[in-house]
Amino acid sequence: MKRTLAGLVLVQLLALAARAQAPATSVRIETAPLELVMPERYFVSEVLEPIRKVTLIAPQDGVVRWLDAHLGLAARQGAELAQLDRTEALARVKIAEAVVKGKRVAAARAGAGNAIEQCELQEAEARLELAQFALDQCTLRAPFAGTVVAAHVSIGQYVLKGTVLVELADLSSLKARQAVDRRKAVVGGKLKLEVEDSQVEGKVQAVLPLPDDYVSLRELAAPLTLAWVAVANGDGKLAPGLRVRSPAVPRTPVTVVPAQALKHEERGEGALVQVIRNEYVADIPVQVLGELGSDRVQVAGAFRGADSLVVASSRPLVAGTLVRFGSGGPGRVEGVAPARGIGGAEASVRSPDGNANATMSRGSPPPGSVPPPSGVSGRTQGRQPRPNAPRSNAPF
Repeated sequence: MKRTLAGLVLVQLLALAARAQAPATSVRIETAPLELVMPERYFVSEVLEPIRKVTLIAPQDGVVRWLDAHLGLAARQGAELAQLDRTEALARVKIAEAVVKGKRVAAARAGAGNAIEQCELQEAEARLELAQFALDQCTLRAPFAGTVVAAHVSIGQYVLKGTVLVELADLSSLKARQAVDRRKAVVGGKLKLEVEDSQVEGKVQAVLPLPDDYVSLRELAAPLTLAWVAVANGDGKLAPGLRVRSPAVPRTPVTVVPAQALKHEERGEGALVQVIRNEYVADIPVQVLGELGSDRVQVAGAFRGADSLVVASSRPLVAGTLVRFGSGGPGRVEGVAPARGIGGAEASVRSPDGNANATMSRGSPPPGSVPPPSGVSGRTQGRQPRPNAPRSNAPF
């Protein structure tokens, strides 16, 4: 990452609530531009799916004579869901039974030693089994206990062989694909999932390499892998199609910062970096994705394109500190926070790409402006607003 020295700055502490004037403090701050990658690049959408799902199709051409498969029906294992017309199949069974009877009589008359009669009897019995199987195929039964999630036909409808009749799903348990940290994904282990606006706990069923539709995640420093996670749904509160998001996938802009710019929060295990935003120091909580070498760290946080990263400073900076660029020479710098209608003077510093930002739209710099030291590069931190113009101090 290219670094630029912001030079000597004059810092005004906003923590002083009193109206009394306080002396300005000179601090040397090292800043660097941020190269942001928007989180949309890493967006992957996954949904909950039934742990088991089956599609029942028509085994032959025929008319739907009976159907008991309305949406949401809870069917037990082996329950009849639909039935095709059985007239022809039943007649074939009766014919096969009659043939078997005749062959048994012929085999009995010929005696046990007549091999030809015995073979014909076996053939007739096999044809009877096929006829009985075709008759059974006219009735569609649930292969496991589940819920009817789709019914595509109606009673009296003529269907061709292969037509989808009913879809049955086991909703007692659901599953989802998740991009997870490889170091935390253990088969049989527990894993928390974010389902819509709630968190649920699941069990890792399998760990696989990232597929091709997750290729963008390979750009992240975090060692991600794909996990199939099963979630118990005995109470029926979850449903297929609910969106699932992985905590390991960033949802805020991603950037790379020097390792020395990373700070740890006083409470908790989180991390943060400091930026200069609209002349003010802001603490940005970040998600540490991983290291890129010994001196760089990839993080995700609520950054803005105009933010300047605080790499180092000669004194600790408090969030909300007002930063004014200057040379430390004569010039009036307020000891307390200015009114919201008063903005900072133009710094006339260069942007990281080397193009000078105009100090004012027209004319010369305003009276009281402090010129920057020679050779200073960085970002322009403010412009002189119109009198009584509103000023935003929102952190983000």
